[in-house]
Amino acid sequence: MHNLNKMAQNLDPNTAIYELPYVILHELSRLLDGTSTQTNWRGLIAAIPEQIYDDITIEHFSLEIQRYGKSPSMALLRDLGNRGRTVKQLISYLDKMHHERALMKIKPHEKLRITQQPRSVAIKAGSETAMLVCNAKGFPYPRYQWFKAFATDDPERKEVSYEEVKNETDRIFKISPVTEESAGAYCCQIYHNFNREPQQVFTEWAYLQVLEVPEEERSNTPLNDQPSEKPVIIKQPSSVSVQSGRSVKLECKATGCPAPKYQWHKMAKASGKLEPYPLKDQTSSEFYWAQVNPDDKGQYCCLVYNDVGREWSCTVEILIDSQVSAQGAKDTIEIVRHPQSMVCSIGEAVTLACSGSASGQSALLYQWFKDQQEIPGSTSPELIFNAVKPEDRGKYQCRVSNTFTTVWSNHATIDMQGVPRPGPAGRQFHATDKVALLIGNQDYRSAQQLNAPELDVGRLSNILFSQCGFKTVTLLNLTLEEMQFAMKAFCELLNNGVYGLFYFSGHGFESDGQSYLVPVDAGSGYSTDECVCAQQVLDLMQSRDTALNVLLLDICRKNNDYSPHASKKYTPQVKGNTVFGYAAQHNSQAYEVKGKPYGIFTEYLIKRITQHKKVSLVIEDVIEDVSQDEDAKDFQFPALSSDLRESRSIMDPIQFRGGHTMEYCHRTQLWTEAHELPESPIWKQFSYGVRVGIQLSARFSNIIDIDVFVADCGAMESCTAQLEEFSTRLDIRVDDTFLNLFNPDEQKSYKVPARKTNIRHLQRLQGDLTATLCVKCRTRDGKLLSMKQQLVIEKPLVAKLWQTKHYALPSEECFPDSTNGSYGDDFDSSMYKE
Repeated sequence: MHNLNKMAQNLDPNTAIYELPYVILHELSRLLDGTSTQTNWRGLIAAIPEQIYDDITIEHFSLEIQRYGKSPSMALLRDLGNRGRTVKQLISYLDKMHHERALMKIKPHEKLRITQQPRSVAIKAGSETAMLVCNAKGFPYPRYQWFKAFATDDPERKEVSYEEVKNETDRIFKISPVTEESAGAYCCQIYHNFNREPQQVFTEWAYLQVLEVPEEERSNTPLNDQPSEKPVIIKQPSSVSVQSGRSVKLECKATGCPAPKYQWHKMAKASGKLEPYPLKDQTSSEFYWAQVNPDDKGQYCCLVYNDVGREWSCTVEILIDSQVSAQGAKDTIEIVRHPQSMVCSIGEAVTLACSGSASGQSALLYQWFKDQQEIPGSTSPELIFNAVKPEDRGKYQCRVSNTFTTVWSNHATIDMQGVPRPGPAGRQFHATDKVALLIGNQDYRSAQQLNAPELDVGRLSNILFSQCGFKTVTLLNLTLEEMQFAMKAFCELLNNGVYGLFYFSGHGFESDGQSYLVPVDAGSGYSTDECVCAQQVLDLMQSRDTALNVLLLDICRKNNDYSPHASKKYTPQVKGNTVFGYAAQHNSQAYEVKGKPYGIFTEYLIKRITQHKKVSLVIEDVIEDVSQDEDAKDFQFPALSSDLRESRSIMDPIQFRGGHTMEYCHRTQLWTEAHELPESPIWKQFSYGVRVGIQLSARFSNIIDIDVFVADCGAMESCTAQLEEFSTRLDIRVDDTFLNLFNPDEQKSYKVPARKTNIRHLQRLQGDLTATLCVKCRTRDGKLLSMKQQLVIEKPLVAKLWQTKHYALPSEECFPDSTNGSYGDDFDSSMYKE
């Protein structure tokens, strides 16, 4: 850390951000990957004066957290550098955030200088408040400590001593109530530490003179009592309109004695009427969020109170995104020049132009699109082609926006003379979002254990997330009730235009023409009542008006007629948007790769799924691959069932406008909440200088890995650390391993021994995840010592959403009802996936 601070002194402020040494970028990203929107990478985006990122780009940054070794902050910093932003600009953004820890890595030291000296005050005893104020500049940011002077008791030694005024560590020193004992001389020590070297300056002395209260006033205002006065609001908050992703501030000021306190509330419906609900951490006169999202739209008010009474402020509104545009009160944009279609020759210079006019003063931002896809870097009113090429042919449109609203130009087509047009197969399809649920069941209670599902789900999920753009939820070993809940939650995230993908690996069977998926708690015999019907999953997906439904089932499909009664028949709607990919034909089995923990069908599916071709054609390629496999061609026969009319691909881009923007943001927020973990490593300090680190990582949405390692043995000869005494209902697996850690001082990684704890079934967690961190030490004289601390991780990964039992996605429109009754409806224990 000391070396990093030295490096900051030698940085050229005009250096591009991406040219910073890796060790500095790594430290900055670590500090900006926190959960607080006021100090993390989202707060950094909000601190940039102009809006350079749209909602889609911001959410793409957030998805980086699920990629191994990646972080949203690192992606943002590098992108800012690619946009020409310099270290000097980054310093200004972090200064707005008051992010001192991050600034320490890149901002040079600034000497302390006093900009405001405290002034002497004369005030009557019994007055409400006397105030002394000073101010200073410098970096690291100035700290303050007030002192009061006292004369010595020895009359012959005319000396003055001074001592700290306890708890007065702000630049504003308030003395309340004022008594005769308050009189005296005061000064403030202003200091900071740089490279562990303290630097300080003192203000001039300011004198507080306490005036005697006239006799006629003393009976009404005793010196030792404050005059009581209930709060009176002198400044009411005002309604604001703000774009999603921007900061918002409301302000309410009041007078009173004792000094008023504040609590901001948001209005919400309870028993059919609006009631105020207090907001956590909003307890000052200023209400502030560094970055708002559509959920923050609503009515707000502030309760001001003291020991004497209380008063409510007026109720105001925060309007978000589309509400701003709908009002039109703040600003409107009119396209005064639309781009024009043209036919040109290859190699000809061509320009498309668009210009807008705003009713207010907000600067206009331009972004060009081709065939509904953003053209990177095309952010000026003119789109210039120095020499057009055949691939430039297409449909173009320009988006014009400012802080308050967004409008779109007309479409303009560029066509080529002498170049044939592409046929209908060349049409580009897109999704408004992509969501995938992957379930792997392998640890069965009443059936043969499987080896492939865990690795197959993990590998396929990684590809869908990192290469195909899906929001993936991966769950391992679910009971019937848990499968039902997971699928209901999954379908509630689907909506108009969304691509939905469902994958299941585990035991399965056929009954009465329908495929069934077996949960881990199914009994011997597998009746349809205790299993999940794949056709019901499709039925639920179709009810959400999706653009594409893909169901991939790596299961056996042998007939099983065991059932105490007739199975329910599901008849999903035919919409021309569905693809079923089966690992086995009807009345046949699916197998795992010989000698490897992979399913044969999924092994080839992973190789093919990123192809830019119609989904049904991808499954046909997988079927062909299996038929050419020497070990599988004679006994495994995958199958395809599809009514897909359009050439939609897993790789189609995500594009949305209008109401879908809010849905996309809500969906992303829900998905992110189901995959959040605290920033790590978490450091625990023990006696004798022992320091232990705890590294958290998500293996699946319901599985967490916790690596515990000893960073410093302190005064001990040796130490070991591990977790014990976990929350109940969890599956705990412990193993010794090595953990790769990065040393910023040495700019290299190194391995440390660690105890890995693999915690499964987080969906069954009740409350927070708790454990006891146990450290066993050997002293230098050979004695054994044991120390313990409590570890609490607040509802990690899916535990939070599973406990709330609420996955409903807010939308501009009412979603159709997605519940069609129970989920179950059949299997023979001898018919397992081999």
